[in-house]
Amino acid sequence: MPAHSPLTMTEAAKLQAQIGTSGVKRMGAQILEEFLVELQGAKGRAKYREMALNDATVKRGLRAIKWQLLKPEWRVEGGEGTDVQKAQDYLSTLADDMSDTWREALREALTCLDYGASWAQMIYKRRMGPDQADPTKRSKYDDGLVGWRKWSFRGQETWNGWHFDEDGDVDGLYQLDQYTPEAQGNVLIPLNGTLDNSGENVTAYSLHFKVEGRLGDPEGESMLRSAYRSWRFKKGHEVSEAIRHERDATGVPYFAVQEGGPNLWDAADTKMVNLLAYLEKAGTALRLDDQTSIITPAGINFTLVGSPGVPQVDSDKLIRRLDWQILGSMLAQFLELGQSAHGSFGKSESDQDFFLTAMEGILVYVIAETINRFEVPRLFALNAGSFAGLTEYPRFVPGELQMANIGDLAEPLSKLITAGAITPDAALEAWLRQRGKLPEAELQAEGEEGAVGKAVRWLTRRAKKPEPEPEHEHFTVHDFLGGEDR
Repeated sequence: MPAHSPLTMTEAAKLQAQIGTSGVKRMGAQILEEFLVELQGAKGRAKYREMALNDATVKRGLRAIKWQLLKPEWRVEGGEGTDVQKAQDYLSTLADDMSDTWREALREALTCLDYGASWAQMIYKRRMGPDQADPTKRSKYDDGLVGWRKWSFRGQETWNGWHFDEDGDVDGLYQLDQYTPEAQGNVLIPLNGTLDNSGENVTAYSLHFKVEGRLGDPEGESMLRSAYRSWRFKKGHEVSEAIRHERDATGVPYFAVQEGGPNLWDAADTKMVNLLAYLEKAGTALRLDDQTSIITPAGINFTLVGSPGVPQVDSDKLIRRLDWQILGSMLAQFLELGQSAHGSFGKSESDQDFFLTAMEGILVYVIAETINRFEVPRLFALNAGSFAGLTEYPRFVPGELQMANIGDLAEPLSKLITAGAITPDAALEAWLRQRGKLPEAELQAEGEEGAVGKAVRWLTRRAKKPEPEPEHEHFTVHDFLGGEDR
């Protein structure tokens, strides 16, 4: 290979400088990457909130996905160094030592699917035992280490822009805080350290969960984005249908001026202008209830005109079709998000595998990777000196979305054990019991055949006659589109 001369200090400095920006459209702290004005910034987040809360179809689809994503148990694994076991044990204690549950923190993090991104300021405490009155010190543990007090999420409807560093990368979130008087409107929440906010330094560590978003767009892309068009049409048709049904029951108000009656179109006559305004308001506000009444001035007849007949458009059928379009676009968007995070689906053997692989992509590469890349190193930095022998950090890992069918495992495991490729031990037994939903092993008396040996013999028998997996363990795309909420 040809020899290369080492870079000079000047040349190295030039390579470290960024030329230009990503090109993401923004004006000051506001992102303008979305081409639909009604979906830009705060207006867009308000639309997504309305979709998620008010539309039963959207809410059902989101719930079906999120409940599946919240099912797996998380574990801590990996790391290197003499303190690796101590580090793993420490990380494993964090989730059950917060003021909110771990599932609640994950549920809030998963609102990135609704809005495109979610943001949590990490609030810490010194673990000084359960008897401490001060919440910044109260903990199940008294090891003196710094741990999580809570993940303090910031509602997307309160976001008010982004703080960018000199390279155009986001390093903070502006929040419109109307509930804290001393905040006086905008507050700046740093992403990783200290920022200057109007001459005052503020320090915080945060987690920014983001789904896609091109060119480093910090607002990401909502899973509801592709469903917005169908949802907007559906909402309009529902309003029109409600108005039509109401008018079919009430009738359309009809005012007729008698011969010699008032001239309602005389714009120069104030009385006529006021009379016309009264009639318009009376006709618009007319509803059938126990207070229904209307008074007409002299010279004006009032009647109710019924519907001319059956409507030309079947609104109910149209709305059902739009519901399916909304669910279908949400599903397609979710699978695309999972694909972009997880990679190719070429090895998926069924619709169920396809769906679960997408879910795994969201959990592993949106949630877990954000925690492991940004928060785990900060935790060990805050506890500097307590894990001196650690050379590589452990990581948080989500469990499987669906347990492997123990019947499918029987034959290959039996062959591997017989061939000596796998040695039966307590860890294997515990794993098999977990997958098979079997009770935990009892302590064996000396001289008795070990439970692992029994498990091997059972596996051998099972391999000859596998049993079908219970149906209730399946979750298919059909369940998402047409099944009951889970």
